[in-house]
Amino acid sequence: MEIAILDKSLIAEAWTSPDVYANLEALCDLGSRFAGSPGELQARDFIADRFRAYGLANVTLDPFEYLGWWRGSCALDLVAPRQTSLDAISLVYSPSTPLSGLQAPIVDVGMGTEKEYARKGELAGKIVLCSSANPEEGKAPHRREKYGRAVSAGAVGFIYMRHLPGGLPETGSLRPGQLGEVPAIAVSYETGFALQRLIEKGETVVSLDVQNESHPTTAWHVLGDVPGQTGEIIYVGAHYDGHDISQGAMDDGSGTCMVLELARLFGPLHGQLKRTIRLMGIACEELGVLGSTKFVDKHRGEMGQVALMLNLDSAVGSGPKGFNTSGLDDVEILLKRIAKESGYPLRLNERVVTASDNFPFFMAGVPAICMFAKENDRALGRGFGHTAMDTLDKVSARDMKECAMVAARVLLRLAQEDGSIGRHRTPDEIKAILVKQELEQPLRAQNQWPFA
Repeated sequence: MEIAILDKSLIAEAWTSPDVYANLEALCDLGSRFAGSPGELQARDFIADRFRAYGLANVTLDPFEYLGWWRGSCALDLVAPRQTSLDAISLVYSPSTPLSGLQAPIVDVGMGTEKEYARKGELAGKIVLCSSANPEEGKAPHRREKYGRAVSAGAVGFIYMRHLPGGLPETGSLRPGQLGEVPAIAVSYETGFALQRLIEKGETVVSLDVQNESHPTTAWHVLGDVPGQTGEIIYVGAHYDGHDISQGAMDDGSGTCMVLELARLFGPLHGQLKRTIRLMGIACEELGVLGSTKFVDKHRGEMGQVALMLNLDSAVGSGPKGFNTSGLDDVEILLKRIAKESGYPLRLNERVVTASDNFPFFMAGVPAICMFAKENDRALGRGFGHTAMDTLDKVSARDMKECAMVAARVLLRLAQEDGSIGRHRTPDEIKAILVKQELEQPLRAQNQWPFA
């Protein structure tokens, strides 16, 4: 069937079907889907059932072992200059404090950039207070980078202050798949602001009492195929886990339901496309991109067959639609041609996204890109992401349909492309791209730099 005919059919189906939002409602009703929770297992089975109902072949659960983490109690008490209790939550993979707690002065490192840490001087034995805000220019340090700098400086604790008001602490992981070196907690903007005022006036001492649980456990990726006519595979994935403090509607229920919608749209095209499309519900992304890293390591021998990895993490929004192309010039050229031929103005950015499931594929040399549908607003940061307010009401059914339509039109053309989508890169070429984008030091701070 000609691309033009399939294209119109996909657009009509994506725009008129209620399935994509109905699936999001069902997913959010399962709860947080945090790794190791009952909601995670229910989401796994829901995705597998949807894959089968939409006609995918080879629907499988791909297991892996990892270090699970479960939130326990968290107490933050101001000791000096006065005594009071403050609200806080643990950051994911925070180790526990001694049962007697941890007491130390706190130092404000602002946004936690490399320069700000350097200006603070001696941090050994201190607890670092760091904002989730990022500078207007230059690199935006990830939470794990900010934490890593505190650890390297000898800090004994880390307090992550949300930079937006509303009484919402912002959660997230510290290290990929392992406990952090020092206890770390999150506080709201309001709590952080109060601490900053005290620090400006003189020495401020706090006490942390954090008790969490961790032990080995199992998670599962969910896979299903739209079989093609050649041995090449396009992976299309999004993580289905969320954080334990919310529904995770935007991050990443929306991306998961985009994957489900593409399964529904392409399921009937069994054997009709050149390349196999492998749809994937990815586990444990919120544990430092752990699940996809485990998957690539486990299936490294099969990566030569992968023509492209398309990541749909949080790829729903009302802004311009486009792709982060990971500095891959050949992929960018192809996407520009697809935009011209389809008459849709895709926005392209060469950025390498290091904190999502495209990254392990990229590091293995596979062409890997991320779809986006929002303006990159540094002042807003994650918005409601990683907070208790990442709920269903934040996602628009209209936005989901439009984004699914765009993703389907691009995926169709990638699956049918006569030539190469993009060549695999060598480790030296991957390193050169990361260095060019000034990502070496940020990745080193996260213990994620694999090169000599």
